[in-house]
Amino acid sequence: MALTPISIIIDDSAPLIHVYKEHVDFTKTEDGRLLVDEIPNSFLDRFCDIIERFEIRGKFSIVPAPGCRGDIVNGITGHDMKDVRYWIDTVNKRLAPNFDFCPEILTHHYTFNLATGKYMDLDERSWSFKQNRSTLTPYISYALELLKKAGIDATGVTSPWNFGEEVEEEYIAAIIASQEAIYNRKISWYFLHCLFNKPNAKPWIAYDKSDYKLVHIAATVNDYLWQTIDCAETSPEYISSIADNYISEDGSKGNIIDVLSTGGWPILVTHWQSLFSNGLETGLNALNLVSERTEKYLNKKVEWKNCMEMTELILNA
Repeated sequence: MALTPISIIIDDSAPLIHVYKEHVDFTKTEDGRLLVDEIPNSFLDRFCDIIERFEIRGKFSIVPAPGCRGDIVNGITGHDMKDVRYWIDTVNKRLAPNFDFCPEILTHHYTFNLATGKYMDLDERSWSFKQNRSTLTPYISYALELLKKAGIDATGVTSPWNFGEEVEEEYIAAIIASQEAIYNRKISWYFLHCLFNKPNAKPWIAYDKSDYKLVHIAATVNDYLWQTIDCAETSPEYISSIADNYISEDGSKGNIIDVLSTGGWPILVTHWQSLFSNGLETGLNALNLVSERTEKYLNKKVEWKNCMEMTELILNA
């Protein structure tokens, strides 16, 4: 009997820059603590430890020009390039065996004007809603090109917020064109939609014409780790209560179990800041516990897959 695919989507990741802090319009957590300025490389190391320990597979976004403070090729303002390179090299060495990479478009903040080299007073999401394939393609291509120059093989594309949702047909065409232009790739995937109200959902073919194919990978399990950004609680009891949302201590309940019971694929979505928990790493510890429970109770029911593996399963179904 075939095992059900399970996967995890990690969004908003970038070298050192706390992407979430850069684009929100507040400076403190809900419980009054200042949002920290950066996410250190040591956090990436600890994240990789958990990924390797449980052989977790999925998708890892990289914001190529995080916070409008330079980019991963030419340097990020306020950070030594050797630290940026350490982050990129670690990602390539320790995550590449299990994860697909992609740009979360370009800045996850203000839109970059390709013609002038300056930033517009308009976020990427709002900008995207009034674009078409002729303007989206060079923008996505530039994001992919930065990742390629940094030595990263980006097999798909992720939307910052709901980038492209109001012009999705044009967005799809632009992703296909950009992947072919930068990586000479005709089969790819993208992440835009979260279907938490449809637990039986699976990835689907968004485009299939001639040799060009694009699969949409939708999230089906919510980001319950997000709450740790705004809470200073770090007790084992609190961490266990967060893990319960995914899979309970006895393995009988939780969102992962709900999705499996309906025949869907559990595709978890979370964010770099959700795992980092404003420096407390409560979310990362909760992910560790979720992984332990998944291994204990579901090892004969599910199998971790990355996005290209799920894409191939859908295309060959």
